[in-house]
Amino acid sequence: MRGLFVLLFAIFSFVVLGATAYANDRPGRVITVGAPATEIVFALGAGDSVIATDTTSTRPESVEALPKVGYMRQLASEGIISLKPDLIIAVEKSGPDNVLEELRSLGIPIVRLPSLDAMKNLPDAIAIAGAALGRDDAADALTQKVRGDIEGLRHLAEQERPSIMFLMAVGHGKPLSAGSHTTAAEIIDLIGGNNPMATFDGFKPVSSEIIAADQSDYVLVPQSTVDHYGGLDGLKTDPVLGLNKAVSNGKVLTVSASTILGFGPQSASEIREVAQSLHQQEQGQ
Repeated sequence: MRGLFVLLFAIFSFVVLGATAYANDRPGRVITVGAPATEIVFALGAGDSVIATDTTSTRPESVEALPKVGYMRQLASEGIISLKPDLIIAVEKSGPDNVLEELRSLGIPIVRLPSLDAMKNLPDAIAIAGAALGRDDAADALTQKVRGDIEGLRHLAEQERPSIMFLMAVGHGKPLSAGSHTTAAEIIDLIGGNNPMATFDGFKPVSSEIIAADQSDYVLVPQSTVDHYGGLDGLKTDPVLGLNKAVSNGKVLTVSASTILGFGPQSASEIREVAQSLHQQEQGQ
């Protein structure tokens, strides 16, 4: 009997110590840089380990209360070092590079995710983040779901392809539109539209003359732009954006600014909603 007790105690001790060691392998002080990186970490169940984010990270709501380390492309080492992180998970465009190199030289691990301007890279980004966080099982499950979501997007396009221009207000500067190789361009393609600005790459400022001359059937704008003007009616009265034919006709599609910044776990469902809105407007509903 005593031998059985000793054996059971040994097994119990092994399980507890193994679980403790496994938990200790997981980083406990994580900084996320870039909205998609933050969303991925929280979707993997590691939100409790996040001690700070960059200013582009707005989801989930709980990140609003966390310290901010600056804009994702204008990071400063001092503030990050003071937080004593044991891991930084950052999107591909984070920087500047000299700041990241300084942090690495101090022994702070930095994991950079593949470009999330392309939806196809999202499963790999989840797997990389999951491995760094010690959450491979959660990453496998989330990757499987995301792959299914992405596959489902392939059937959204309608037979007719309306023209859809992307516009985003940027403070007091010129509005931005989206050319090829952007999240906005991929969204337009996935929902079955044609991007009239596909002749250039990236996001670029556009003049009021170009906005007024545009004859697109619809405009795609971040929801934050609509909110900035107090709704669609406010958008219509803007002296620049209101010049656009689609805006003045109320042919406006919206998506979150987070998804425009890079594709994350919620992006596929958002794009389905944009496609549904397009379909309803096409049907006159």
